[in-house]
Amino acid sequence: MDRHKLGIIVPYRNRYEQLEKFKKEIVKYLDKTNIKYEIIIVEQDDAKLFNRGMLLNIGYTYAISLKCDYVVFHDIDMLPHNVDYSYSDKPLHMATDFIYENGEKKREIFDEYFGGVTMFPVEVFQKINGYSNKYWGWGYEDTDLLLRCVKSDIELDTIKLKNVGKNKQVVKFNGINSMIRIKNNIDFNSNATFSITFKPENLILNHEKESDDFTIFSIPGWDFAVCYNSFSRYNFCAFDSQEIPFYINTKIKKNYRTNITITMNRNENYFSLFQDGVYMGATNKFKRIYPYKKEEYFYLGVGKPDREGIPNFFNGTFHSFAYFDEVLTNEEIKEISRNEGSLLNDFGEYKSSHFLKAYYDSRKIKEYKLIDLSGDNHGEIFDCEISEEHLDEYKIVKIPHRRYSTFKSLKHEENGFLGNKWKDQATRWNQLRFHNEVSLNDDLLKNDGLSDLKFVEYGKTHKNKILHINIGI
Repeated sequence: MDRHKLGIIVPYRNRYEQLEKFKKEIVKYLDKTNIKYEIIIVEQDDAKLFNRGMLLNIGYTYAISLKCDYVVFHDIDMLPHNVDYSYSDKPLHMATDFIYENGEKKREIFDEYFGGVTMFPVEVFQKINGYSNKYWGWGYEDTDLLLRCVKSDIELDTIKLKNVGKNKQVVKFNGINSMIRIKNNIDFNSNATFSITFKPENLILNHEKESDDFTIFSIPGWDFAVCYNSFSRYNFCAFDSQEIPFYINTKIKKNYRTNITITMNRNENYFSLFQDGVYMGATNKFKRIYPYKKEEYFYLGVGKPDREGIPNFFNGTFHSFAYFDEVLTNEEIKEISRNEGSLLNDFGEYKSSHFLKAYYDSRKIKEYKLIDLSGDNHGEIFDCEISEEHLDEYKIVKIPHRRYSTFKSLKHEENGFLGNKWKDQATRWNQLRFHNEVSLNDDLLKNDGLSDLKFVEYGKTHKNKILHINIGI
């Protein structure tokens, strides 16, 4: 038998049927292995919002008392199907693949996802001071957990995000009052393609808002806009004449220099979004588009500058923008997203220079105007910095090591990102805490976690390797 001892720690409240199914399935699965184990169910009372991170910290203290030398933090709605629970000397993320129940929405798995089922050797978990105790309701305790690993120099995996384009002069928006204003010459009765290359900077979120959109390109009103938002997604939004929104979001991604291309197919009335030449999705069909032509200007670096409360200024750098009065092919979109050649002339798979109606490059600025390389519709620059940006070819992002596993998913309530906002206000509070406080102050990691854990034990049972604890926090 393996000399290591595993503690499976499960945060729990008010899911009795799932708990019974989980206990039955996990015991049956582990008993077929040679792993020594204890299952620790940590049940929170109803006095406060659910606190997953704190419950997992509490379960960890019991696992230590039971002489476990590694732990798996395990959500109750993930039943093992093909999972290796054997010891690892480094943290592992294991919730990588799922078998879904009929009608269940697929879970979103993204690069930095560190929730669901996560393994830690106890000495590593102790070193990072465990989970935070400060995230109430749904979300961000696992984002915080990954940051703790980064700050403590725990061994992690990496991915590379390619910064599109080359180092060059850029227009820098400050997120406060910077913008470029351009006469609106866009024809919404025609097919169109919009291509923009930009890089968001680190974001400070506005606590007075439900969410944040950092708009790099907009035709105001009911905004026709490309944004990077507080859900860490690149986003396109437009409205129809009834002011019904049409969204396309990328998956969760770090901010890096990227190209977003939007196509507007007026033959069939839908929009498509591409990131770095890769198709991301399309909207449903609309009947009639909002009358954006009545807007005098379109903007780079802001949604609408004089809109009270939500002008949606962009913080980051702008590189290029192009507008065509035709839908470019997928091959053309891929070509222009990765190639720094001038769009005034065809090259490679790109054959649509004759459809180019507006073209701006941050290297082409004269008398503090952004020059229209395809005509004379120059952009007025306001409060922007013109500077050099020197980026590595790739942005390196720390992500968890993964042990690929398959779980049977039990139907669960959607708690996170719904449509274009958080389902619950508590998630917004958690997001604000993480982005505006924790990510900027390492002391908040050191002084929050196992080191200041407090709880009340109301009772416990320990039977057949299952310890069930009732606690108050």
